[in-house]
Amino acid sequence: MKTKNAAGDAPRLYQAVLAHIQHGLWNDVRNAHTLAWMVTGLVLSGRSSIPAWLPYIHSRATFAQSSERRARRWLDSPAIDPTSIYGPLVTRALRDWGSQTL
Repeated sequence: MKTKNAAGDAPRLYQAVLAHIQHGLWNDVRNAHTLAWMVTGLVLSGRSSIPAWLPYIHSRATFAQSSERRARRWLDSPAIDPTSIYGPLVTRALRDWGSQTL
């Protein structure tokens, strides 16, 4: 099974997500790029399944399995500390929320 090219809103959404996560959270910018594509796939597919994200992930990989392995390696990496990432991301997201109800 070959991957599809990222089409439609995926590149724009990826750029928007990347703008929020790339600064100050990573020792390697490739981690931010991988996470941005995974979030893009999650949002556009509406599913929490990595295979469902694949049509929305832009990659030089020829086969879908390569992109899926990349996402799984990222999620399983001991170098990724979700607790150190989640707090700053939520803070940034809510900073300009104002008085609106969540």
